[in-house]
Amino acid sequence: MSTESPFPHSLRTLLWPETLRNPAPVYSAWRETDPFFWFDELGTWVLTRHADCAEVLRRLDLFSSDWRRVGERLPDELIMLQSVDPPDHPPVRRLLAAAYRAQDHAALAGRTAERVRRRLAGLGGAEVEFVHEVAIPLTVETICDLLGVDPPDLDWLTSVSPSVVDTMDGGLRPEVMPAGIAARAEIDAVIAHWMTDHRPDGMFAFVAEKLRTVDVDRRLLLNSLRSTFHAGFESSARLLALSLLAFIDNPDTLQNFPENPDSGVEELIRYTSQVQVLARACLTDTEIGGRKVRAGEGVTLIIGAANRDPAVFADPDALRLDRAHNPHLGFGRGLHACLGAGVASAQTRALFTELARAGHTVRPHAAPVMWDSGTLRGVRSLPVTFAQEVVPCATSTDR
Repeated sequence: MSTESPFPHSLRTLLWPETLRNPAPVYSAWRETDPFFWFDELGTWVLTRHADCAEVLRRLDLFSSDWRRVGERLPDELIMLQSVDPPDHPPVRRLLAAAYRAQDHAALAGRTAERVRRRLAGLGGAEVEFVHEVAIPLTVETICDLLGVDPPDLDWLTSVSPSVVDTMDGGLRPEVMPAGIAARAEIDAVIAHWMTDHRPDGMFAFVAEKLRTVDVDRRLLLNSLRSTFHAGFESSARLLALSLLAFIDNPDTLQNFPENPDSGVEELIRYTSQVQVLARACLTDTEIGGRKVRAGEGVTLIIGAANRDPAVFADPDALRLDRAHNPHLGFGRGLHACLGAGVASAQTRALFTELARAGHTVRPHAAPVMWDSGTLRGVRSLPVTFAQEVVPCATSTDR
């Protein structure tokens, strides 16, 4: 299937300003005209259907996250859980997963809810730049609470983090790579410090204690801890800001959030798809989605498009907080699924439950400014006013 599309079949289309703000028309056009196309500039197939993307994520025997397996060089700073396969992957994944499970998640959720209440206190009628005044401070404090470390300086962190994100589009923008490497080195220094300076609880304390008896690749571990920290605030903050923007675009939806908090969070993850793109390397000649893919070729999954596939999701471009069937790919699948998905979900649930219960309506007082990233969608600036003009919505416990 290949017919004329109003949008070029090029990954660079994801960097157009209008696509950054609303990629849904591109998703739809690509799926309808050529849902599995070749992008010669990067030597990769581009997949937009849910079934094809889910199959690639599932078939670890055919598609790899480790590009070294097809002859590519991987810089040392990029050797982390997201970019390696077995046998390197399981020992570090088991250690970090055990550290995550060992935390008191009920207590963490309670502290997250308290942070939300503290951040939102007194904001009724106030003009707020949501990204830097709410989303980033909240997510940094929460991930550091999970890790058991003191939060770093926010001005420093917000100055280096964008350079790390830029490298996710490094294939299209090679000029950003040096700054990204330097930024990772700065964060690495913080990670090394935290390995010896942390609270007696938290993931760092657990990992440091286990390293006395467990033998793992230290470089892979430290890089993976850096990635856990970075994704824990950067990806989560983008989820929160994109979700607020979704509520602005869909008036009268926020007030219903407390009635469906769990399905509502899953729907926001599907609808926003902040992790818009994942890439894999084909290990052996195979066929998927009716196309032949050869060993060494890339396979780029447009997760945002898969999460809007009408073959899987009824009325896919609608924000439906009570959506019951929601097999989205927002946090990945299988071996490389997001380790901290539960924490990101808890923050999202706490924030929008509190906003709705406080009776806030959200009004933009300037146009949002989007990050120019095709891989990790996000809002760079979102000036809003929280207006308390409605009666706080009832919850099931209030009735």
